[in-house]
Amino acid sequence: MLISRLQKRLNDTSISRKLYFTIGFTALLVLVELCTLWFSITTLSAVRSYVGGEGLWSKAQKDAILNLREYAYSHNEKDYLAFQKFLEVPYGDKKGRIELEKANPDYSIVRQGLLQGRNHPEDIDGMAKLLRRFHNVSYLKKAFTAWAKAEPGLDELVIIAKELDRLVKRGAGKEEIAILLREIDRLNIEITKSEDIFSLTLGEGARWLENLVLKTVLALSLTIGFTTVLIAISINRNLKRGVDAIISGSDKIRSGALTTRVEVFSNDEIGMVARAFNDMTDTLENNIRELETTEKQMICEKARAEKSEQAKHQFLLNMSHEMRTPLNAILGFARHLEKSNSGKDEKDSLKMIIASGDHLLITLNDILDFTKIETGEISFVSNPFEVANTLKSTIKLVEQDACLKKIALKYIIDPKIPKTIYGDGPRLSQILLGLVSNAFKFTEQGSIEVSAIALSQDAENIIIEFRVKDTGIGIPKDKQEKIFDLFEQASSEMTRKFGGTGIGLSIVKHLIALQHGEISVSSIPGEGSEFCFRLPFLLKHDEPSNHAVSGSFKSGKLSSDYGKGINVLIVEDNAINQMLVLKLLQKHSYQTTVAENGRVAFEKYQAQDFDIILMDLQMPEMDGYETTVNIRNMKSDKRNVPIVAMTAHTISGDYEKCMAIGINEYISKPFHPDELYHKIQLLVPHHN
Repeated sequence: MLISRLQKRLNDTSISRKLYFTIGFTALLVLVELCTLWFSITTLSAVRSYVGGEGLWSKAQKDAILNLREYAYSHNEKDYLAFQKFLEVPYGDKKGRIELEKANPDYSIVRQGLLQGRNHPEDIDGMAKLLRRFHNVSYLKKAFTAWAKAEPGLDELVIIAKELDRLVKRGAGKEEIAILLREIDRLNIEITKSEDIFSLTLGEGARWLENLVLKTVLALSLTIGFTTVLIAISINRNLKRGVDAIISGSDKIRSGALTTRVEVFSNDEIGMVARAFNDMTDTLENNIRELETTEKQMICEKARAEKSEQAKHQFLLNMSHEMRTPLNAILGFARHLEKSNSGKDEKDSLKMIIASGDHLLITLNDILDFTKIETGEISFVSNPFEVANTLKSTIKLVEQDACLKKIALKYIIDPKIPKTIYGDGPRLSQILLGLVSNAFKFTEQGSIEVSAIALSQDAENIIIEFRVKDTGIGIPKDKQEKIFDLFEQASSEMTRKFGGTGIGLSIVKHLIALQHGEISVSSIPGEGSEFCFRLPFLLKHDEPSNHAVSGSFKSGKLSSDYGKGINVLIVEDNAINQMLVLKLLQKHSYQTTVAENGRVAFEKYQAQDFDIILMDLQMPEMDGYETTVNIRNMKSDKRNVPIVAMTAHTISGDYEKCMAIGINEYISKPFHPDELYHKIQLLVPHHN
């Protein structure tokens, strides 16, 4: 009768209460087990402390006897004093043990004695508790009895020592002293036996305690497991019928029988789940048809989107290649003319062309990396540059247009800023040009001012604050944060009046954030705006950038016959780029041979030896990849010729692909002449 009532009450109990009871009971048993473990560990730690204390006791006793024997021969008072000092250790332990054997010990005396015995202060409480709790355990009782038996020997040793001291001071003969030394040896043997019994008994006690702990923990673990299993079985029996019904209904629905409904057996959570299951099935039956239709539409849309994305990606790659190829020639010939031309006006014009080309290159890279800009995957370099030159070149780029609009341009540089610092100069130029161009676009009259101020500086770093201030139309307060968002301007009227894509300030903000900087804006409508950003730079360059030519290499220092004796094979299908590379190499007397595609290059290399090959990757008939593989597969030593890849393609993974097939170095078009000379210098030993 009682069992049936309990079973009925258990069936009526909610699942949550059953689980709470199971968890609570299991947690209680686990807590008991943890307390047992804690108690056992602290007890074993106290046993270890006694073993360590016995070692200190034994060592002090041995050292005392050794010094006493030394005193017998040396008659040096220091040896006798050392003997007395070493005996303080066992007498301190004795003092603590005797106090612990009392019914109500004074623990301050216990601590004082054990500290005198050189025991660790953190072990003393555990040692005291061990002796108080287990003093009747046979192992401990036997161990401490052996300890107590050793102490009279120490007392006798003190008496002999005093007698020895008296004989030494009296100048007694060796025979009298020898008698006392034999007594000392006898006491040493007896005390050592007691020490051995103490250590052996403590070891047996520790093993007994370990076995006891193991059995206790095992018993508690089995109890926890057994109790949990019993409760789980009891709950499982009550839940199984309802769960089996739900599972059966699920199997039928999975097989396609959407008209299936499960039977409800109770009002507990399982019953609620069963009713919810039936409601869900009703909804599922209606929605599946809609999902099938939607899925077909999504598949078509996905395929269309993937095709569009692939076309866009291919378009960007083709556009990049088509723009980089002439840009390589523009920048290359401009740099070549800059070094060849001595006129100031011509050099200034060429510098503007180069600065504009560099800016166009960075903009092109930003377009290609546009999908990565918010994830911070744009790369940065750390090269030496001058802040003053960066500001000047930025002003010069808009100077002519400013004259036409009659807008004054000026810049201010803090004299505390070093002439040369390390960082990404082109990126800083891009940021400044973006802000100045933005200011210029929205300023009809007045002025634009660019300033650079050193905020803080230490031995290695400097933080510079840049400001771009204009007297333009200004920005409303509620629009000042919005202007940094992609494709956003302060208003649609501005877009119609002033134009622009709305990505410039967003790119500026991301470029600053990715360099651990910050940007802000303050503006008053009708009076103008001021953009302020801070960037950290290095004062010393510890490691050269992977994307730049080493700072120690200067092409301007190369003699006109520096490349004499170095035979270079130029593999390039574009006639303009062929001419550019030829001029750059022939300027320093490199011997050059041109091949218009990979097939011709391979034939020429088979027939003639070259010191290095400059390999374009995208060419008709046979591209640079296939040509490189054919060269590396040659049987002779000619397969080891250095190869430098030169390409206008910037597809992710190109560099890794080049390295995998055996290309030694990689140059992305457009390239700087210094970079080309440096790659050749690295790969080909100087013949002169």
